[in-house]
Amino acid sequence: MDNQEKHNDFEALCAGYVLGALSEEETSAFEEQLRNASAEQKQLLEELKTVRDEIALTAGYETPSPSVEDKLFSSISGGKPTHQPDTKSTNIIPIWIFKAAAALLLVGTLALAYINIDLSETIEQKEVQITELQSELERQDQLLNVLAAREVTLIMMGGLDPSPDGFGKILWDPENRQAVLQLANLPTPPADKDYQLWLIKDGQDPISAGVFNFEQPSTDLFFKVEHLEEAPSPVSNAFAVTLEPAGGMPQPTGDMFLLGAQE
Repeated sequence: MDNQEKHNDFEALCAGYVLGALSEEETSAFEEQLRNASAEQKQLLEELKTVRDEIALTAGYETPSPSVEDKLFSSISGGKPTHQPDTKSTNIIPIWIFKAAAALLLVGTLALAYINIDLSETIEQKEVQITELQSELERQDQLLNVLAAREVTLIMMGGLDPSPDGFGKILWDPENRQAVLQLANLPTPPADKDYQLWLIKDGQDPISAGVFNFEQPSTDLFFKVEHLEEAPSPVSNAFAVTLEPAGGMPQPTGDMFLLGAQE
């Protein structure tokens, strides 16, 4: 018997073993094989046991028919069957039955695995949606906090040559040094690029106020400005948006898309 035949016999006997359908001789033979079984074969045994238990839990209660019930009570009360079967012969079950049972159990295993994968993907999708909603709520809270400030500065930014239809707004709370940025009509940045916001005070070197990214253009993109810790200049304040390598740069190096000054 080659290795493939041994493997097939193990699968067939494994199904019968799990279902309790083997004779004593077959059970002993299978348990002998099990002692030398591979990790894959042992895993198969555990999977078949799991499927058997799952199938058992789905089975409903069935009330026997009156004729079957009468026969059972008749047998219990002492009735003897007219034909005494040959115990030895009835315990010998064709190997193809075990193979069929193994196939059915394996199908059940695959079905359960598919259901688990589908549920995992659904959970992951819901988690992504929850994360997006939490981010949106944080942005809305930041916007409300800025609007509730005693003094709010509005700075409009117009589109430049790379995106003349683009525009932006800065809602700036100078006292608490927090702000919200709105971007619109800007192209989606490449995978290796980010938009970077700059504060320019009194015409001096720009100061980074954070990087921003998005996957689809929109007319309603709000971002919390995380790094606006500078106090405003009493003379002149301007904001600009450039396209920079992902993560941002210490000073602008890319094209400027938006520019606006405090009036």
